[in-house]
Amino acid sequence: MYIKKLTIKNFRNIGNSPLEIILKPFTLVIGENNIGKTNLLSAVALLFSQELSVTQHRTLEHDDINYEAITTFKKEIADIDISSENINFPEVLIDAVLTDMDDDQHSVVGDWYINKDFNHAQVTYKFSIRSNFDKINWIEEQRKTLQQKSTESSKTELDYKLIDFPVKEYRYLIYGGGRPSNECEARYLKMLRVEILDALRDAERELTPGGAQRLLYRILDQKNQSYSDVKSHLLSLEQAVRSNDALEAMKTDVTTLLDRISLATVNEANLIDFHFSAPDTVELLKKIGMIYGSSPISVARNGLGRNNLLYTALLLSQLARTTDLKKVREEDYVCFRFVGIEEPEAHLHPHLQDHLGRNIEEIQKDHSQQLQLLLTSHSTHIAAKLNLANTAIFFRDDKSGKLSFHYVLENIDQDKNKDAIRFLSLYLDATKSRMFFARKIILVEGISEQIVIPALFENAEGKTLESLGCTVLNVDGVAFRHFLTIVRNGFFKKCVVLTDQDTGKKTEDRADKLKSDFEDELIKVQITKESTFEKELIAANRSGIGKKILLDALISTKSIKGPNFMEVTGANDIDTENFFKEIESYKSEFAFNLVKKLREDENKLTLPKYISEAFDFIK
Repeated sequence: MYIKKLTIKNFRNIGNSPLEIILKPFTLVIGENNIGKTNLLSAVALLFSQELSVTQHRTLEHDDINYEAITTFKKEIADIDISSENINFPEVLIDAVLTDMDDDQHSVVGDWYINKDFNHAQVTYKFSIRSNFDKINWIEEQRKTLQQKSTESSKTELDYKLIDFPVKEYRYLIYGGGRPSNECEARYLKMLRVEILDALRDAERELTPGGAQRLLYRILDQKNQSYSDVKSHLLSLEQAVRSNDALEAMKTDVTTLLDRISLATVNEANLIDFHFSAPDTVELLKKIGMIYGSSPISVARNGLGRNNLLYTALLLSQLARTTDLKKVREEDYVCFRFVGIEEPEAHLHPHLQDHLGRNIEEIQKDHSQQLQLLLTSHSTHIAAKLNLANTAIFFRDDKSGKLSFHYVLENIDQDKNKDAIRFLSLYLDATKSRMFFARKIILVEGISEQIVIPALFENAEGKTLESLGCTVLNVDGVAFRHFLTIVRNGFFKKCVVLTDQDTGKKTEDRADKLKSDFEDELIKVQITKESTFEKELIAANRSGIGKKILLDALISTKSIKGPNFMEVTGANDIDTENFFKEIESYKSEFAFNLVKKLREDENKLTLPKYISEAFDFIK
């Protein structure tokens, strides 16, 4: 079983227009900061019970309700032209559609089905004004108070900010099958569990001995565990303490001294003893910690990365286990677990991120019926290793302002574009997967463009491409078509291709074909007039300030031939072909030196037309 569709309305940054999210048994969600990835996980946590992670209260607070929804509600109250009967109190709705149930799960969700085939069940969380609340009277009282508070000059337009919001009059309800009258029984909800590993988890604290709130204790203290053998060993220590000669001698000495300084009575003799008894299981478990490594040391002495992996593995080892209804009490039975992990890359070396990304999907596959995994991440390493079909982008549309949730391969014909999908699945690395984290993209052919284009933009515009959320992606050749197949899929705002004309080569029609096949309002293909990027840049700066910058970069690249070339050139314009021959085998070095000169000098290069038009488009 897994959550197939999640619908969220009026929860935190998700507004009155419901956000529908299609989930898979394993889903990777990527997106920029503060876009709502954490809120997505928190929404799921409102539906089901939590077993090991810190419990999230189902009764919401003022800030949990969408700000715009509350503001609109207050403005309607302040508008006396709107009838009190026509004002709706905002409601938070979290709706999950479950599918792919096995026999045991069918018995749990049996009252929540929404179709005749009994293969889709629905659970809904609703946070709304209590049913017996006098809405009309409350609105009229608010308007009356508002009139009194408002100054004479503002009475024609009442200040909605003075209106209270009655969050304390709200109640939550969890119901099944889309029918509010069909309230979900708590004993069934407890069989569906959600656990969230938040991004700020303190792995060291959670794995060391301590109180009842530590993760390690909560796992050890599960009701189906027995520690009678451990306690029996502690009882043997009790006997050893009582029979120890050194302790017996000390007891005799202390008793003798007590007889001298403390008066014994009929009811109180000066008798002492040493006591070591097995503590209650609760106290025993609080004293158990973990060690990790081939030379095991306490987790308190481990690095953050190792502890983070241990923390994740420990929790997943418990959540991924199968619970047999025949072997546990009903209150301990769990038939489904949804696990959300925020930023699993926290504190991990890139190699460990690669390893985690390569293997974590297998955990879900091993427990496909009982476990659903959702990861949120900012790691290009993890994004590069996971299945593209399971990777979704969470972003906000610039035009509508609406939040959108879009799978990388959504709407792509898997058969028609199988070569592109196979290419990207094999070719994506931590550098190339940056495309999924960008708002805008500039695709270039090689390392020189990747180095120089950001510097040219900053030199010309006085701001960085990063400030636009724009990434320059080097496709290492001319494999633009595979990347544009993904880009055209709709979740990028704009994409520019900077490519060479290839005049006189077998591929000279490649760029024009690319332009005709892909160019639209969001994709622009810019083609050089000359045969290469370097020649185009040289040709645009053969004289003046541009000439000086190019020659300075050449001298830095070739300390002997560079000055000779400058001397031969003299006051003449740079010869494009001859200059290119000087740098043809040193393109990367020249690119780095050119960027250095641009950042040292306030003077600007003249941009080739195809690049200036690209910058105008991407801004």
